[in-house]
Formats: sequence, structure tokens, C-alpha cells
Amino acid sequence: MHIVQVANFVTPTSGGQRVALNTLAKEYIAQGHSCTLVIPGERYEVSNDGLRNCVEVPGVPVPFSGGYRAIITRQKLEKVLFELKPDVVELSDKTTLSWVPQWCRFNNIPCVLFSHERASDVVVDRFATWLPVAATFDRWAQNIQDNVSAVVCASKYAAQEYRHMSERVRIIRLGVDHKTFTSSAAIQKQSSSPVVLYAGRLSIEKRPYVAIAAIRELQIKGQRIKLLIAGDGPMRKKLEANAEGLDVTFLGRISDRNQLAEIMASVDVVIAPSPYETFGLTILESLACGTPVVVSNNGAGQELIENGCGEAVESIGTEVAEALLRIMSEDRDVVRQRCTTRAAGYSWHLAASEMLQLFESLTAREVVRAA
Repeated sequence: MHIVQVANFVTPTSGGQRVALNTLAKEYIAQGHSCTLVIPGERYEVSNDGLRNCVEVPGVPVPFSGGYRAIITRQKLEKVLFELKPDVVELSDKTTLSWVPQWCRFNNIPCVLFSHERASDVVVDRFATWLPVAATFDRWAQNIQDNVSAVVCASKYAAQEYRHMSERVRIIRLGVDHKTFTSSAAIQKQSSSPVVLYAGRLSIEKRPYVAIAAIRELQIKGQRIKLLIAGDGPMRKKLEANAEGLDVTFLGRISDRNQLAEIMASVDVVIAPSPYETFGLTILESLACGTPVVVSNNGAGQELIENGCGEAVESIGTEVAEALLRIMSEDRDVVRQRCTTRAAGYSWHLAASEMLQLFESLTAREVVRAA
């Protein structure tokens, strides 16, 4: 089976979505299938990333995004898809590429939407109410509803968006690389004070400023806690200014997954304050490292931290600060065991196998329909 993954808003430095695309592709290939990735770029280019062929279709820069591009020329992408001759299309953008399922349906090719984000929440949060976004999102949603073969969500929270078409929704949870993200990756801490970590893109929808606000609250209360911020993005300069006078270190983007695991396993708590997570890969990786997580009480993160693996609170500094103190008052070894046990049930091999079962059932249906 030839699986073509199509995504906008993906770059070589993207976070969780890029990890999911790459790791699922690796598993598809390991299980005997071929895979091609189609993403936006500066110009048309075909390359191989050591895993599968990558086709870059010219895309326009997205304002205020910190480097993302989007394919907006339908004709160019249709030409690429026609030439690739996919057996199934795995689509990772339900907004600007919401027309792709229509093309797939016309050509008798199953199209599975993997809903990696609730983009409507993000855009409304970023642009408030002064842009007429509602009508546009309604049109995109209708395209998906009318033409997509199935929708895959990684959490119950993400699936709520598609309750009007629940018969085509499958919940397939993402996995974690247990060889890399493990409690044994921990190294000796250099700080005598507790250390917490924010790991993610420095953009408004991720709420990195909440982590800084929490550290400020704790400093006011006389608590000395060090914050590490691993990531980059359009908010970095503003965040650095906000962090003046606090024990905050900006590490930049960490591309080495082993180094990231080392940091995750060595800190006391991870903060993941975004209220828009449809899964929370960073959260799961932290748990696999034995580190508890403070997450937003809105979003999918709270589904991962069950059984005492962290706390879900409102994404404001005071609430996160209090949650940090409660977590750090517990026995570290007991908490570490809870976290690793919770993460043990998540596997990329299982996620890919479930995706492939879905693909095969849909391609079989298309063969019958075409006959």
C-alpha cells in the first residue's frame, strides 16, 4: 500500500506533529508499506529524508507563525497527488487543505484525516473576534464532513469536535519511543533547587508565559525554583524580557531527542500549559521519563496524567505554582513509578498497526465501490 501523508504548517523544526508523521511513516514502512510526505516549501523539490520521499510544494509564508508555510494553490497539489498515485491519503490539516478529501473522493481514493489540532480554537485565540473566521471554519468543516472517509483523533477531547459524524471517528492514541524516553536517561542535577521544564514551541497557543508566571509567583512566596525553557518561536524575545530577575534559562530548540529525554528525566516537573492539546506528545514523553506534568484542565493532557502522574489546573500562573508545590511535596520515587507505568501502555507500533487496519478496510471498501 502506498500511503501519502499531506500536511500544511510543517517544517523540519516542527514539534509533535512532525514527530508523529515521521514515526508513523517509519512504522508503516517497517510493516511492508511505502510512504511519501507532501509538505509546503519555498519551491518545488523532491528529496529523501532517509525514511521516505518528501515532496515540497511551493507554499506561502504564514504571517505571525515564526516560519510556517501553507500550500494554497490547489492545482499544484492536485498534480502532485495525481502523479504519486496513492492508495490512501493521510491528511493532517482540516482547514486550509479541507478540499483534499473532495479530490480523493472524486478519484476513489480513501482520505483519512488525522486531527492533530483544534485549529479553530487556536485561530480564534490568536485573532480574537475582529476577523470573520467563523464562516470560513464552517465551510472547511463542511468539506471534511461531506468528503472524508474517516477521522482519526488521538484523544477523547479531540474527538468531541467531530461528534456530529461520530460513526466515522476512530480514537487511535499516539505512542512514545521507550528506548529514548526512559527514567534511566536522567543525569545528576547541577542545581540544588528544584528544576522544572517547559518544552515546546514559544507561541501564544502553547501558553509558555504561564510557566514564567508560575515561577514568579513562587519567587514571591520565597520558593527558589529554576525553570528551563526548551523551544523556540515568535514569542521568545518577549518571554526573555518577562523572565528578567527570575532563575530562567532558555535552551533554544533541542533537536536531539536523546538530549531532550535526558533533560526531561532529570527535572522535577514538566509544565505543559496549552489548553489546545489534542494529545500532548511532550506530556507522554515526560511520563515515560518518570517525570510528572502540570497540564491545562482544558485539552487532552488531563487524559494522560491519570493515576497521580501530575495535575490538571487552569492555565494561569497562580494555579500552576500551587500545583508544582503539591507535586514536589510527594515522594519522588513513588511518582516516578506511577509515571512510567502510565506511559508503558503507549506504543508507536500499536498506533501504526491500528492506522493500517483502518487504511486496509477503507481501500477494500473503495475497491468494492469502484467495481
